[in-house]
Amino acid sequence: MKELMSILREDNRVNLSIFLTAGFPDMKTSQALLKVLANHPAVSFVELGMPFSDPLADGPTIQRASEIALAQGTKLDDVFALASGFRASCDKPLMLMGYCNPVYRRGVEAFVTQARDAGASGLILPDLPYASHDRDFRSVLEANGQTMSFLVSPTSTEESMDEAFEKSTAFVYGVANVGLTGDAQSVDRTAFFEGLQDHRTRCPIVAGFGISDPADIQQLEGFVDGAIIGSAFLRALGPIGESRPSESEAVQRAIAFLSLFTPHSQP
Repeated sequence: MKELMSILREDNRVNLSIFLTAGFPDMKTSQALLKVLANHPAVSFVELGMPFSDPLADGPTIQRASEIALAQGTKLDDVFALASGFRASCDKPLMLMGYCNPVYRRGVEAFVTQARDAGASGLILPDLPYASHDRDFRSVLEANGQTMSFLVSPTSTEESMDEAFEKSTAFVYGVANVGLTGDAQSVDRTAFFEGLQDHRTRCPIVAGFGISDPADIQQLEGFVDGAIIGSAFLRALGPIGESRPSESEAVQRAIAFLSLFTPHSQP
């Protein structure tokens, strides 16, 4: 498995990451889509979403995808199974994104150990307080070779930003707009990320929330080390909440979406 921070540090390109909700539109199709992402040259790393009933940071598209996945019975063990299948297909980094409640229910040490065994690179938990990370996660993550990425946004205080760059061990997730994932742009992205450049020497920056196409990524060149596309990718698979696409339809649509992005060879 390649080390994510090293990939992000390697050169000045904006590394593309794709977010997929585990179990959406169904488990079998999720497996096929992860195989596409594992093998596509435009994708540097993947963010696998752990479905949760109250995803506070997610916009309507990812919320609905989580609802569909949960309605089909997707559990944490299914997330780990998908991660294992991805790891068997490639050595690209895989981040697990979700919320604290399911992790604490499983037990932090048990969860992190299972994530490691499934081949995950680390975690993104938007609702994890810094104090809880220091108390419950830091030593367990270090012992298991797992990373943590914290979020910063245009509304973050300087103190909060400083902690995010100090405590993140893969990248800092820069929220490209004020609001939820998939929302339209509502801030001057360039100005926000330009203002983070002094921090960038401490930890790579990956932009997310509202990133949807090559133009969004091009706008951020020189200011970030990566960009995550989630809602736009899920929408590209077919209308959310209506009749779900077949596995072959979803795969074809995923490949068509990824073809919009300039492939690059993996390091």
